[in-house]
Amino acid sequence: MPPGSIVGASASLSPAPYGQACVGCSRAKCKCFYRSGGTDCERCHRLGKTCEPAPTVRKRKARTPPPPPTQPLPPPVSTRLEEKLDDLVTLLRSQAAEKQAQSQTESQRHTPQSMQGTPTSHSDSTSSMAGRVNPDIVLDTAASIVHILRPETPPMSPSPILEDVSVHQIPDRIAEEQLDTFRRVFLSTFPFVHIPTTTRAADLRQQKPFLWLVIMALTTNMVAQQFAMAETLWHIISRRIVSQHLADLDLLLGVIAFASWSHYFKKDKPFMSMISQLAVSLAFELDIHHDIPTKTLRRSRFPLPVQQSARRHPRTLEERRTILAVFHLTSSTWATYRKTEPLRWTPYLDDCLRVLSEGRETYLDALLAMQVKCQIITNQLTCSSPDEMAGAEDPKALSAVLSTALLRQLGNIRQTLPAEVGSQSSAKFYLLYTELKIRESLLGRPSPPDQTGLSHFQRLQDLESALSTVERWLAAYWEMPLTDWVGMTVDIFTQFMQYFVVLFKLSILDEPGWDLQEVRRRANVFEIIDRACENVDRVPVVTGMVDAEGPRSGLFFKMNCILRDIKALFLAEMPPDIQPDTAFPNANSGADANGINDNGELMDFTFSDEFLLSMLQENILGPGWNFRPDNSYVPFAT
Repeated sequence: MPPGSIVGASASLSPAPYGQACVGCSRAKCKCFYRSGGTDCERCHRLGKTCEPAPTVRKRKARTPPPPPTQPLPPPVSTRLEEKLDDLVTLLRSQAAEKQAQSQTESQRHTPQSMQGTPTSHSDSTSSMAGRVNPDIVLDTAASIVHILRPETPPMSPSPILEDVSVHQIPDRIAEEQLDTFRRVFLSTFPFVHIPTTTRAADLRQQKPFLWLVIMALTTNMVAQQFAMAETLWHIISRRIVSQHLADLDLLLGVIAFASWSHYFKKDKPFMSMISQLAVSLAFELDIHHDIPTKTLRRSRFPLPVQQSARRHPRTLEERRTILAVFHLTSSTWATYRKTEPLRWTPYLDDCLRVLSEGRETYLDALLAMQVKCQIITNQLTCSSPDEMAGAEDPKALSAVLSTALLRQLGNIRQTLPAEVGSQSSAKFYLLYTELKIRESLLGRPSPPDQTGLSHFQRLQDLESALSTVERWLAAYWEMPLTDWVGMTVDIFTQFMQYFVVLFKLSILDEPGWDLQEVRRRANVFEIIDRACENVDRVPVVTGMVDAEGPRSGLFFKMNCILRDIKALFLAEMPPDIQPDTAFPNANSGADANGINDNGELMDFTFSDEFLLSMLQENILGPGWNFRPDNSYVPFAT
């Protein structure tokens, strides 16, 4: 085509206005050119297609609405938060309903599995825990805190814990005897729970099955049965508490008892620290660590369950006693293992202590309050303050003013005790042990040099007071009937070991004016250990205990070996300038005479409890009381 024709053709075409292209060009995304004098566009004419005009669309101009006379305020943050929480609760409840329906379907198809290591099978729970836990949300607008409350677990029939303990069938007569022993021997040592004399063993099994099983395991005379029950206890702890998140006062009380007398169930590694923290978690889960709030909190718009609406009742004596028992347990764990510090003391705990000191329900509540008061004092001496460096475990030496104040506080506790409480052996143990810890902390204070010698005389008086406290504690210990030795908690057993260490230090202390011969005459540590070995051997005979077959033995069947190892450890830590046969004539005699050779030297031995060995060595070799008049520290022999 000649160029002139192209120019002429383009001159006869006109582009379609915006939005008025034909249907064909619009679909092909091509520019639409109208032909002059024609009814079709150039593209449709060239391709021989029918040119359809574009549909007419009326262009409307957007009109802005007039502003409202008054602009509404945005909803408050609390309202928007409640709406979101309502949506969250609706979602959680719908998911819980679906899980409950699925669990019911699966429970009909599957049979319960048997637990390994127990006499008979433990059946699984027939319903899912998630189906029962519908969270209730509380909004504290004053503190800007959202609380997700755990609803109380409704009664289940049959209870999964009751099914777990059903594998151990104990005749009613024997169960009543064991429950009576627990009231008389164990609760007089650590009164963490009140079991009225009118409560029968069968009733306790129905009301608190886990606590019942712990009591039966502690009071049985058959060590093999005790070990079998311990396996069931571990199953309940791991399956019901840890895995299925069950929490009630029965489980918490059982965990407290299981940890407080954990030396009965320990195999090779101590577990008291972990179980005590589990008790703290259960107490926080049950929400008994603080008082009922006085102000009303704003809840979600959903109706409350019946259990939630009836929960806000005043704290009962059982709840107050239980949270104090948790503090007692954590303090005992700290005194024994030095790993986890005691539960933080709060004004609510102080109020619980005041209520239980009155002894309204039983006089043993006053005994528990006295033990807690003594632990508060010892915790001040052994726990690091918040302003101290983290991890500092060595207590600082007390000043004379502070020690006098603590001794006066301890004296007030002793004077205000009722007569029936003060006569208890455990009351004497805690009062004397607290006094010993105060006086022992005084011995770590260097004596200032002076010309008159009064400071050195005061130091000798402090040493004499510590020795006198040891003698009084040992006298109270020997007065305890052998049948009551089975009720010793881990805390009292730790006190016994601490007295051995303090007496051993006093027996080898190199202090001017301190008469070592007089100390050994009044309280010979090796003779005391030998006497303790004899009494420990008599406990199974008096109580009728029967040891288990196999390599694992019961507590009182291996206690003699532990005491012999402690004696051998003391002999190994004797200073080189002190000969055991001359300083302690009976040191090489007794139950562990085979550990000493003909030259009076200690032969190699294997300590039966590695953790106990480490604890004793730290107490013996740690910073002590050997200070010269010139303030120079003299460590014990290593």
